[in-house]
Amino acid sequence: MTDVVHWEPGMKALGPCVVALGVFDGVHLGHQALVHDAIALARAERVRSVVLTFDRDPDQVVSPGTAMAQLLDLDDKLSLLACLGAGVVLVVPFTERLAATAPLVFLDEVLLQTMEPVAVTVGYDFRFGHRAEGDVDVLVRYGADHGFTVVAHQLVSDDEGPITSTRIRRLAQAGDVAGAARLLGRPHRLRGIVVHGRGEGAELDAPTANLVTAPFAALPAHGVYAGRVELDGVDYAAAVSVGLPPSFPDATSDLEVHLIGYRGDLYGRTITVELIEYLRPQRHFDDPRELASAIRADVDAVRRLTGI
Repeated sequence: MTDVVHWEPGMKALGPCVVALGVFDGVHLGHQALVHDAIALARAERVRSVVLTFDRDPDQVVSPGTAMAQLLDLDDKLSLLACLGAGVVLVVPFTERLAATAPLVFLDEVLLQTMEPVAVTVGYDFRFGHRAEGDVDVLVRYGADHGFTVVAHQLVSDDEGPITSTRIRRLAQAGDVAGAARLLGRPHRLRGIVVHGRGEGAELDAPTANLVTAPFAALPAHGVYAGRVELDGVDYAAAVSVGLPPSFPDATSDLEVHLIGYRGDLYGRTITVELIEYLRPQRHFDDPRELASAIRADVDAVRRLTGI
């Protein structure tokens, strides 16, 4: 069982451990390999395994105007990291104060005051501290002075190159959610709160849940997708519309989900949508009958692709 612990000054120390350190947006195949290696090393050393991550992308604090979209919100990231099997996932709040902290001070105040690292595993390009002045070389020298080793991992690659969060974002932004899933090791997912919408979907016998996602959520290219939603222990096939639907000029939600076969009240609930396959671009329909026919075709395609 993995414990999720939120860091705070003066917290109880975690003791001897091997720690995997990173932002881990997406928890993709490369991140998974790094964490699994840290867990294996911790077992060999007979100490605890810890994943140290942050509660947000540092760029959201350092340069919010240019911060990248995020493949996961915090809850999903922590859940996926916990599923990898480390003893502890330690979540550090990334604040303006932390952004201004010198690399060695970060290591003193966050790493050494919280645990006794035997080894630290990071990606070879990991940066940390004020203005990202800390790198693997800084970490190696610090580790030599404080009794721990540093394992710098090269990026995991496939036939088309290194697996990175940036590459996965580009695939999603192009609508290639199936390609993104191959690098993530699972479908790309979006989490949102269901809010009241226009109601036209119910009139077309295809009621939709209108979702409000967190800021910086990595929405894919506009279009219609086959998806899946797990709700109360039941898997539902889902037709997912991304982008304001052109047939409804008063629309305000750019993420709408039709749960096939579900009849219930979702307002106020938080749901996670897994995107399986791109189906078609958004289209404008003048004739309601033509729109209804397109929805039926979408539903048939979703059922076929999801097998639900």
